[in-house]
Amino acid sequence: MRFKINVANTTVNMKKYVILLMICWGCGCTGNDPTGHDFLATLSSAGVIEAARQIGLDFNTTIKPLALSFDHSYRRYRWSVDYHEGGGIMINALPPEEETGWTPWERWYRDDKGITRKESWVLYPLKNPTENGVARWYKLEENDLSPRYLGKPASLHDQLKRARIFDAAGVLGFDAEEMLIKPLSASGKAYYQQCRWVVIPHILGGDGPVIYILPPMDKSDDRPWESWYSDGKIKLIHHVHFTKKNKQTKGSWKEYPGAPQRPPEIFGPVWYWYDDLLLKPSMADIK
Repeated sequence: MRFKINVANTTVNMKKYVILLMICWGCGCTGNDPTGHDFLATLSSAGVIEAARQIGLDFNTTIKPLALSFDHSYRRYRWSVDYHEGGGIMINALPPEEETGWTPWERWYRDDKGITRKESWVLYPLKNPTENGVARWYKLEENDLSPRYLGKPASLHDQLKRARIFDAAGVLGFDAEEMLIKPLSASGKAYYQQCRWVVIPHILGGDGPVIYILPPMDKSDDRPWESWYSDGKIKLIHHVHFTKKNKQTKGSWKEYPGAPQRPPEIFGPVWYWYDDLLLKPSMADIK
């Protein structure tokens, strides 16, 4: 993204500018693409539209709907076309590098029987590398040809399942249903369905998974982003972060753009954080 600011004629409220930049970065939009033309142009220049035709994938019903919505992360993916190991054309959708451990690399191709297929692959678990220490790809089960995160999940449970939160919780040693869903009021469930759930490995957790809940960042004074992880010493930590101090604040912290192993939504502002010893989602009882 490129922003042009006329310094001579424009006074910029930097706080609002940084928040706007974070929103655009987090959703991957250009800020002036309400009809998805820029996203479709990206797919076209990468050869995705033509490749879909060649492999018999109905582009209009599978991938094109992504251009009509901003509430997904596919605009930040690297889309490309190369060749399947069987020799045919293949479409790739690769998530941002920091998410590759748990967020699937999705690919579409036509098999040797002429059937159009879709596969999803992830790098975790990395706890069982090959003898040479090379990370392995693990194949996930897929039911149809649509992108994994296209369309709103029917329930919060389905949303967590799709984002592999249950898998990450298993690695961390807790029951996601009991800890992350059961404590929520009806309004709490509705709220958390509006958030982005993602798992990113982090070096501070021994390269183990960190579960993130990322709300709309323009409401970060009152709606926190949260994380659950283990640092190897404490079995489970629940961090809660706001852009405004409150009575529970224990410290402040800032992450700069480009920092590895962090979701881009959090880059920029100072965050005021505390550890929740009850490990309960902070907005569980939201009205």
